[in-house]
Amino acid sequence: MVSFKNDFMNNVLILGASGLLGQTLVRHFVANKFRIGALSRGYKNYSNGLINSHAVDVLDFKELDLIVAQYDIIINCIGQITYPIEDCIKLNSVGVKNIIDSVNNNNNYLVHISTVSIYGSSPSVDEESSINPESVYGTIKYFAEYQISQNLDNFMILRVSNLYGKGQNKGVLSYILETFFKNETQLFFNNDGSLNRYYLHINDLTSIIEMSIINQLKGVYNVTGSDSLTLKQLIALCEKILNYTFDVSYQPTKPIDNIDNIDDLKISKAIDVTFKNNLELYLKGLVQ
Repeated sequence: MVSFKNDFMNNVLILGASGLLGQTLVRHFVANKFRIGALSRGYKNYSNGLINSHAVDVLDFKELDLIVAQYDIIINCIGQITYPIEDCIKLNSVGVKNIIDSVNNNNNYLVHISTVSIYGSSPSVDEESSINPESVYGTIKYFAEYQISQNLDNFMILRVSNLYGKGQNKGVLSYILETFFKNETQLFFNNDGSLNRYYLHINDLTSIIEMSIINQLKGVYNVTGSDSLTLKQLIALCEKILNYTFDVSYQPTKPIDNIDNIDDLKISKAIDVTFKNNLELYLKGLVQ
């Protein structure tokens, strides 16, 4: 079992609090009466007294360690898709090493957000499957995982699928919706449309993270979501719900990091996982 400093396990530091997941986690945990530390590179003034804002770069170990020492639970949302890619590499190497060293110094519990892209392409995967990333992003995310698994005991890694929800400005779905709201029709993709992705609503992930912390889960877990669609299926769904027609151009290239089936039974057996959101409802909500 994880040893927490406080009896109520409600003292949480969110690294990368300015991003889509970080902002959602801040709102979710505050609504559930957790005391929150929101850490990002820039200071944000929160009106809620349960939130402490910290302007710290995780590449600065001394400053990071001073903040980590004040909390029991550390949730790392940093190092997702970041441009330029050099920054993403630094955050997932030097930044993750600093997080690990600070967690070891202060006996914290680390929740690290990773990606299913680390598996590469495969007909089916679970948490025991071979790791074979085909993208730079998948490779550096697995390197971050490797550092954590080799140097920490009190940790949980969540390998998540494509996130979507309010405020999203990255990814395939965001690109399609941005085109729609601009009243444009042209879509360009660098694959043949067979790209298959699972889609996970940001609110479902935040609930899963909270339940995982409460149950003190340790180890590695896949978290997928309620929808699995190819790119062509996703566009067809958007056209149907939005009552819109896109002019789509594909390239005759097979996609990378393509997985037909991702097994998420491990986390479903550990906690009560309920996906309250799906793509169809989300899209309908945008046009109602």
